[in-house]
Amino acid sequence: MDRLDTAARAPAIAWYDDEEALAEAAARHVAALIARRPNAAIAFPTGATPLATYRRLAAMRADGAFDLSQARVFNLDEFAGKGPQDAQSYANFLGRHLTGPLALPADHVRFFNGAAPDPEAECAAVERAIEAAGGLDLAVLGLGRNGHVAFNEPGSAWDSPSRVVELAEETRAAQGPLYDDPTDVPKFGLTLGLAPLRRARSLLLLVSGRGKSAALDALARGEADPRWPVTSLLGHDNLAVLATRAAANA
Repeated sequence: MDRLDTAARAPAIAWYDDEEALAEAAARHVAALIARRPNAAIAFPTGATPLATYRRLAAMRADGAFDLSQARVFNLDEFAGKGPQDAQSYANFLGRHLTGPLALPADHVRFFNGAAPDPEAECAAVERAIEAAGGLDLAVLGLGRNGHVAFNEPGSAWDSPSRVVELAEETRAAQGPLYDDPTDVPKFGLTLGLAPLRRARSLLLLVSGRGKSAALDALARGEADPRWPVTSLLGHDNLAVLATRAAANA
C-alpha cells in the first residue's frame, strides 16, 4: 500500500438518513472494538461531524454500556501554535467533548501539543507513542471538502509520516467561523501522516455536512488519486465508510 494502487477497489458505503443515525452506528462501531479489546489504541477527529458520536458514547457510558477508561487515545491533528489549554486548540475540543465526558485518565491520552517548541519533534514523539501502544487499532476519520484526512492536504505522499504541514486555504476557510477574525486561523498544522493512518488495523471514515460530495465521489470511484488524499485509504483491509445521504448531494 506504499505505492498508488490504480486497481484499488471502491469501498462499500453505509448510508444514513441523518447525522444522529450515523452517530449511533459510529458509536456502536467504537463500542464493539472496546468490547473486544478494552485497551485499544484509537485516534479521534475534531470537527462538527463526530460531535454526535461523542455525545452518544457519553450517553452509553452514563448508562454503564461503555467504558473507554483503559483505552489509549490520540488525536489526528492540531493547529501549530495552539497548546492544549488554548480554547481554539483541537486538544481542548476533544477534552471538552470526548476525554472529559468519558473520564479518560490523563496518562491514557496523548494529544499533539501545537505549542511545542520543536513541532517536528512533537510529531515524531506522537508517532513513537502510537508505536509504544502497539499501533493504532482504530483511526476514526473525518473528511475535508478537498478530500483531506487529518491535515493531510491534496498532494500528500501516501507514505508521508507525521509532520508539520501548510494548511490549504480551503481548510483554513472552513475553520474561519471558529475565530472572531478568520485571518487568525493558523497557517500550519501538525498531523498524523498518511503512512501511520494507513497502518491502523481498522479505519472508520465519517462523512456528513455540506461540501463533501466531490471528495466522497472521488472515494467512491475507487481510484487512487493524490489530488484526493482520502483515496489513500482505498485497499485497506478494514475500512468502514459511514455517510449521510445529504453529504452526497451537498
